[in-house]
Amino acid sequence: MSATVWIDYSADLRVASMSIGGMSVLERVLREAAAAGATRAIVMADADQLPRLPALRLTVEIVAPRTATPSEARAISGHTIAGVVVSDERSRRRAERALLETCRRPYDGIGDRYISRSVSLRITRVLARLGATPNQVTFANILVGLAACGFAQHGTPRAFAIAGVLIWLQVVLDSCDGELARIRYMGSRFGMWLDNVSDDVIDNLFVLSVAIGLGGTWPLVGVVVAGMRAVYSLMIYRAVARAGRPGDVISFRWWFDKADDELAERYDTRFTLLSLFRGIGRRDLYVLLWGAACVAQVPLVAVGLGSAIFVTNFGLGVAHLIATRRQP
Repeated sequence: MSATVWIDYSADLRVASMSIGGMSVLERVLREAAAAGATRAIVMADADQLPRLPALRLTVEIVAPRTATPSEARAISGHTIAGVVVSDERSRRRAERALLETCRRPYDGIGDRYISRSVSLRITRVLARLGATPNQVTFANILVGLAACGFAQHGTPRAFAIAGVLIWLQVVLDSCDGELARIRYMGSRFGMWLDNVSDDVIDNLFVLSVAIGLGGTWPLVGVVVAGMRAVYSLMIYRAVARAGRPGDVISFRWWFDKADDELAERYDTRFTLLSLFRGIGRRDLYVLLWGAACVAQVPLVAVGLGSAIFVTNFGLGVAHLIATRRQP
């Protein structure tokens, strides 16, 4: 893309101020241009009628209608969002839906693809309109997860059911903060750390809390497997930090992964033995299963599944350390 782009709103200035995903069309077009490499944008419109813009990664110059297009500038559409040409309220809603659908990822897990995204995208649309930030949603998400753990420790049928619903809501909100970060261009290193670390802590606490609710020898089991999972998580964080991607746990590569494969290849959506194994071990699915087990009044299944996953994680972590140390 040319370093300078040209956007013409003289024919229909209303579109520039329309809000899509909590952001004006103009701001979204400019952010997309900057992400594509533009450093300067020339907008042809009446400056008094344009929406207010925050600080952006490119220089914005407003010129009067019918100003000649600079020869070095490349004209881009100021009316197209997520492949939809916006001209009225109906097309604006269609563009917003299309924008939200871009939050789906080819490497989404089974839980996200078939359950959580259908709910989280609707919540994200509302949160974006309210001006919520990804980190605000993550903090709310943490509170919901801690509440789920608190109810689970009571050990009554009603408490387990409430805990199951809350932990399901937690995993849905866990998708919302990432969706907001993408559609509002608010991703950050801190946000990634906060999201990933809080998920790991809540996972460990939830299995431990359900074990406490069950009583007997189960709290001891919960302590042991949560400790094993914590060691595994530290290994993952250390590995991605040494690879130059601190906090980006999804970028972690096992010793059996190909060096040049992409995320979509590693998290293949086809139902192969490896993809099924990986799918069960992904948070978007196993937390949903924990919640379902608690609501169905079989919390022992949640502890059993959590223990199996945590012990497997720990074993894989040990195997990875051994395998990588043997590599030249």
